[in-house]
Amino acid sequence: MINTEFIKSSHPDFDKVKQIRTEVFTYEQGANVGEEFDGFDSDEKTLYALVYKDGEPSATGRIAELSPQCCKIGRIAVKKSQRGYGLGKVLVESLLKKCYDLGYKTVKVDSQLHAVDFYKKSGFTPTGEKTIIDRGIEHLPMQMTED
Repeated sequence: MINTEFIKSSHPDFDKVKQIRTEVFTYEQGANVGEEFDGFDSDEKTLYALVYKDGEPSATGRIAELSPQCCKIGRIAVKKSQRGYGLGKVLVESLLKKCYDLGYKTVKVDSQLHAVDFYKKSGFTPTGEKTIIDRGIEHLPMQMTED
């Protein structure tokens, strides 16, 4: 069974979010550990999704407000042992639904280059901006606007 819950950084389960992100970004991908947790993580408005598969915390992502009409999803991570079950798709769909339920009209994401096609399939389009370096990893800015 797969289910998603949304929490704030003050929730006790935020430790699970931190564990997944550290495992995926720092240990697997070599992201700069000092930059993994940023100002959005201390913002009380930021929401975190935790996807559970058979009761195990398996994936996470966050929603950070950029303006009252625009938010950014990010820090999308699926544990290596849980890949291949469609959890990334479940996670992004859950995040997008929550964004629109909260009233955001535009959702942005900075996609790692290997994931650009994944985000395109979810409805995102490149913004036309140049790639950026986030935590030492190259990303392409993308966005989706609710019709």
